[in-house]
Amino acid sequence: MGIIKAAFSSASTMAADQWKEYFYCPALPEDTLMVRAWKQTSERSANEGSDDIVTDGSIIAVADGEYAIVVSNGKLAAEYKESGAHTFVSGETTSVFHGGNLSSLGKEFGRRFSFGGDTPGVVQRVYYFNTKEMPGESFSGGNIPFRVLDENTGLDIDCMLSVSGYYTYHIANPMIIYKQLIGNIEHNYKAGTLLKMMSNEVKAVILSSCGSVSALGMRPSQIAQMLPEIEEKARQAANKKLYELRGIELVSFVITAFRVSGKDMAVIKDIQQTAVYKDPEMAKAALVKAQAGALTTAAGNSAGAMMGVAAVNAMAAKFCRECGTKLMGGKFCPGCGQKLE
Repeated sequence: MGIIKAAFSSASTMAADQWKEYFYCPALPEDTLMVRAWKQTSERSANEGSDDIVTDGSIIAVADGEYAIVVSNGKLAAEYKESGAHTFVSGETTSVFHGGNLSSLGKEFGRRFSFGGDTPGVVQRVYYFNTKEMPGESFSGGNIPFRVLDENTGLDIDCMLSVSGYYTYHIANPMIIYKQLIGNIEHNYKAGTLLKMMSNEVKAVILSSCGSVSALGMRPSQIAQMLPEIEEKARQAANKKLYELRGIELVSFVITAFRVSGKDMAVIKDIQQTAVYKDPEMAKAALVKAQAGALTTAAGNSAGAMMGVAAVNAMAAKFCRECGTKLMGGKFCPGCGQKLE
């Protein structure tokens, strides 16, 4: 009875798998990277073959922004990069509707019979990848060493930089992400799973790239001009690593904030202002301005006069009247040697 049952089962399953299949994937949502495709049949269809068999001559339809592969027993059997309808042929699952003959059918029957009538040891699946541009994540980070270099004032100090922005990405090589990460799945693979894994990788590469550019040294006011160069450098560095690991590439990378901390900016401005007053003319101009302001205040009221005179004296006490050098105490100017009053 067992032999008869195996023979009957072999014949019936082989007959069911002779029908060609048609595979297509509806529009992939932006949160899905890969999905397993199922053959398209209606209630009137006689095609009741195995879902794990892709019969020779079957059609794999690929839309724009998609990439399809057929995996047979865990190995790549076919890949379709271009949009359109493609005919699948592997030679493993022959069909009378696509060049099969009595000899090939006999071999297929014998193979199935040896497995007790079940579907033989062939598991074939169709997978579709979403190759469109995908939304990535925003990122932010601080404490990036940043060299502030101002040749006009001789300023050369290290500050801390904060950076933030966002990126988008796409699957550049589906086979890498399939082999390295996703593998055979039963239903679909969501983008959120990938983003969790590569979030820190992207952030580390981006911050490193920003730091390498800022190490060259520049004035804070030059940062805006350097942003395109910084963005491109960071994108290229991130793509090299992400492509090797996941077959992923960043499509766009935008820095929305790239600034020196408020505390460091205050120090920079103070140093720059002090450097300006080393110029005697600039120092005298500042003193004249302070005197004019004090006299204007003094004209208003007697209390203001006292405060204005005090302000002028304080200003004069801070800078040498002859050369404008900032005074730190003592009886002589450290800049020109003039005796101080």
